[in-house]
Amino acid sequence: MKSAARLIPSLSQPLRSSSRPISRTILSRTVLAGPSRLPRFYATTSNVSPTTAQPSPLAENVETALEGEELEEDLPSNINFEELSEEADESIDRALGYGNEFSSIRSNSQFDPILLPISSLASSTPTLPSESGLVVSLPPDIFAQPIRRDILHRCVVWYLSLLRSGTKSTKSRSTVNYSGRKLRPQKGTGRARVGDASSGTRRGGAPIHPIFPKDWSQKLPRKIRYLGLKIALSSKLNSGLLRVVDNLNEGEWKGTNEASRALSNEVVKIENPTDLEPIISSSSSEQSTTPQETQEEFQVINKFGPSKDLSILFVYSPEKLHDEGLWNFHKSIRNIPGLELISTDELQVYHVLKYKWLVMEGTAIDAISGVQDLQDELELVPEQLNEGEPSRVIV
Repeated sequence: MKSAARLIPSLSQPLRSSSRPISRTILSRTVLAGPSRLPRFYATTSNVSPTTAQPSPLAENVETALEGEELEEDLPSNINFEELSEEADESIDRALGYGNEFSSIRSNSQFDPILLPISSLASSTPTLPSESGLVVSLPPDIFAQPIRRDILHRCVVWYLSLLRSGTKSTKSRSTVNYSGRKLRPQKGTGRARVGDASSGTRRGGAPIHPIFPKDWSQKLPRKIRYLGLKIALSSKLNSGLLRVVDNLNEGEWKGTNEASRALSNEVVKIENPTDLEPIISSSSSEQSTTPQETQEEFQVINKFGPSKDLSILFVYSPEKLHDEGLWNFHKSIRNIPGLELISTDELQVYHVLKYKWLVMEGTAIDAISGVQDLQDELELVPEQLNEGEPSRVIV
C-alpha cells in the first residue's frame, strides 16, 4: 500500500448531539495517485466548530507540500491531520503483511545456509563439535521449515496405515471343503429344490456374507510426504537433537559392547588429594609431616543418554549401501535396543519422530537435498567436445 493511501480523514464536526467526541474514523478514497514522500497521518475529531478551528502548522506544511498536485476531490475544511509515530507505522506494516512465509527466519537471511558443527563418533563426546572445527552447510529450504503438527500427523497416520494388515477372514462358498455336486435332482422327489452342500442356508455351509481381509492403506500426496519430512528434520534441528558426522564407522568399533560404551553416558572417577590435620607426637613437641588422603569424585560425561535409554537413528546415503565399513557399523549396533540404521530412500516422518537423536552423514544430507542427483547428471555431460567434431543438437 502506498504512503499516500494511508491518509484517513474524518470529520471534526460531531455527527450526533453528544459531548463525547466521535472515535470512529470515516475511510475515504486515496487523496494522491502514485507514490508520495509525505509522512503518514491519521485523523482526529474534536467538538470545535469548523468556523472556530484554527489550522495547525502541520496542516499548513501539508498544504504547501500538496501545491501543484490535483486532488481527486475537495477536502472539507474541518479535517485535521496528525503525524503517526514510528511504532504505529511499524504496526501498520505488520498488519498489512509485509513479511514472508519464513516467519521463523530473518528476512535478510532466508536464503543463507545454516551452519552446523560436525561431530565425531570416535571422540569421547560425540554430541559436541569435533576437534577439527569443520561445519556443514544445511539448506534452509529443508531445515528451516515452520513446524506444522497437522502435516506431521497426516504423515504418521499414512505410514502406520501401510503397516496395518487386515486379519479378519472367513471362508466363502468357493473355499469351503465341499463338492459342487447337486445334492438331489431338481424334480421328481417331491421335496424342496437344493443346490450344493456349500450353500449358506444349510448347516455347515459357507457364511452368507463372508468377511475378507480389509485394506487399511491410505493415500497421501507425494508433496505432502516430502513437506512432512522437511518439517520433521527442521524440528530436530530446532530442538538441538540433530548431529552430522563425516562417517558413521569412524569409531571402528569391534563389537556391541564397545559401541554401547561409546554411545552411552560415561561415569569417570576423579581422585583429588586432600590434606589432613597434622599429627603431633607425644614424645616431642615437633610437628610431624602432614598426611594426605585421596578423595574420590565421580563425574558424568553426557553423550546420547544412559545405556538402557538409548534412542538414536543413524541415516546414511544409498550410494554407501555396499560399503564394507557401513556393514561393520551395522553389525556392531544391530543388537543394541533403541538404535536403528536406515537409508534416505526409506526415511519417513515416523522414523524421525520415533527416535530422540538423529545422526546423519554428510552424504545423506546431499541425497535428501538433491545435490547428489545433480552431480550424477553433470557426470553424464562431457566436459568438452572434440575440436574437430562439430557439435550436434538433438531436438
